[in-house]
Amino acid sequence: MGDSADKWTVLRLINWTKDYFERSGVDEPRLSVEVLLGHVLGCPRVSLYTQFDRVVDAEHLKAFRELVRHGADGEPIAYLTGVKEFYSLAIKVTPDVLIPRPETELLVDAVLDYARSRAGEEIRLWDVCTGSGCVAVAAAKHCQTLSVLATDISAPAVAVAVENTEQHGLAGRIRIEQVDLLTWPQTQRPRHPADGGVESFDIITANPPYVTDAEMEHLPESVKQEPAAALRAGPTGLEFITRIISDAPACLKPPPSTGLGTAGLLAMEIGAGQAGRVYDLLGKTDLYENVRFLKDPAGIERVVLADRIAD
Repeated sequence: MGDSADKWTVLRLINWTKDYFERSGVDEPRLSVEVLLGHVLGCPRVSLYTQFDRVVDAEHLKAFRELVRHGADGEPIAYLTGVKEFYSLAIKVTPDVLIPRPETELLVDAVLDYARSRAGEEIRLWDVCTGSGCVAVAAAKHCQTLSVLATDISAPAVAVAVENTEQHGLAGRIRIEQVDLLTWPQTQRPRHPADGGVESFDIITANPPYVTDAEMEHLPESVKQEPAAALRAGPTGLEFITRIISDAPACLKPPPSTGLGTAGLLAMEIGAGQAGRVYDLLGKTDLYENVRFLKDPAGIERVVLADRIAD
């Protein structure tokens, strides 16, 4: 973006920087440019389309150029702005948390579908590996009868999730705790009279690490800047998934003894190509039924759903 006697309008900046980002290998170059420019100008990205002829002043141009430089060097756009849109909500992100992705919205879809099947009833969700809290926040924002426990092993991630919960006015319905997967002792969990004093959950959602050690080496440079602990699972990619599958039934509400009603649901994001092995893992436990998968926009089986069976 060299100096020029001509004025830098919004449209000219978008077009020039889009080409620059394309040459630099930045994902979604046009969208990335618009996000950065909207951030610098303090306006929604879509409003840029109504001000293409606006001349960007020197102060804003300098700030934009600095962000563009970092973006071209591979720094994630969301970390540069500190915000990522998820389920039409602005979610705060820092390098301590994964950047929310569109495929993870399938977890929110699963929660809301479940809630619709129990219209008007209180629904209790445990969101494991909550990270930024994006799933917990989006689900609670769109379902007023939902109460949420959101947990993560990372203290910095928990701090970000707390901020997002407060930012969206959901502190009264979302509890954030630092917990390793589903290992929180029952004696420390929230109490609920309907469960005889021990909390059980209608739904457990999870977006655990599922990248193999070998795959970590081939991730895009921008993804490698996200927290490795939230990405790397181990040699097979199933290390955390296996633990969640094993521990979730003890935390999920069993189906009603009358046979009428809805059983507890496990909804978990998985990696590309893992569906078959995850299906086998669920089957071997004899604790789940009605296993099915949700596909992401690329047609990949990305989220597994499984109902808890009776003891």
